[in-house]
Amino acid sequence: MKKSISLFFIIPLILNSCMPECEEFTEGILPLTPVNLSEFNSEYDDYNVTAPDLGALIPLCFSSNRESEGDNFDIVYEPMSVDWDKETGDINLIKGYANWTGYIDQFSDIPDALNTANTDSNELGPYLLFNSGSFYNDYDIMFLYASDEQGDFQINYTYTFNTPFFSDSREIDFLNSQFDDLYPTFNANYTDIYFCSNRDNDVFNIYSVPLIRDYNRLVEEFNDQQVREIELNQIISSDYNDKCPYIYGRVMVFASDRPGGEGGFDLYYSIYENDAWGEPVNFGPYINSPDDEYRPVLVNDGVDFIREMLIYSSNRPGGKGGFDLYYLGVQF
Repeated sequence: MKKSISLFFIIPLILNSCMPECEEFTEGILPLTPVNLSEFNSEYDDYNVTAPDLGALIPLCFSSNRESEGDNFDIVYEPMSVDWDKETGDINLIKGYANWTGYIDQFSDIPDALNTANTDSNELGPYLLFNSGSFYNDYDIMFLYASDEQGDFQINYTYTFNTPFFSDSREIDFLNSQFDDLYPTFNANYTDIYFCSNRDNDVFNIYSVPLIRDYNRLVEEFNDQQVREIELNQIISSDYNDKCPYIYGRVMVFASDRPGGEGGFDLYYSIYENDAWGEPVNFGPYINSPDDEYRPVLVNDGVDFIREMLIYSSNRPGGKGGFDLYYLGVQF
């Protein structure tokens, strides 16, 4: 599956050169069974990750209640580097910038976004965007998330433009309602924004809204007070809770507690073909468990050329405590 690179900075993958006779593997191999991201997890709940598709350096943001010792959720930032063993092909995920120290300044503004976003209430479902530097853009870095500071969850955003400091947080009025609205994500060509809400029938469904402007003008888009038509996605949504949509190219991944899964919330995917989303498919027991699997995202790490990296959270036994982050390789 080819990834869209129109919105993001392209960061080259630098690999140490080695003669063929001294290396067995010329690319990394993502694991086919879930691996706990132990270096990033805590004894508290760690979930709701966002991981922009930037290659082997991943600016990882996720929600955690570690700072409040189990009380409210804040969004934390941890740089994650992808490395692989040329003798075994094993991929290692390292906390820190590793050999990507030249990009520290580029990502050093992200903590300022979190200082703007985090409150004494709950902040969930982060989504991080890097603009391609188009002459027509009106933001450089944009951070979307949901907060229940006003009672119900509302989708907010903050951004930078020609400055290292993030703007005051603002609501996206045309997405929000008097109910809970969370987990914004964009389709592949940035013509629609998707999210989940419990505005109908007391369960969470997945909705979409067409965007009026080019993706380089998102600040202008989100400040527009024009009422938009909110469309319920009938194919993906069910009579049960369908949450946490995340779109990567032609694939949407999400969590649902509909019947027929392994138990609790399971992870599903849908393929966009012939101008429509296909029927959801359960990832099956090699990813899902009798416990809860939540907030999946897909990342191309630029190391495994066959599989995409799936990062998600689960409260299955064997972790550090509560929800932990896990990863593995998937192919569609």
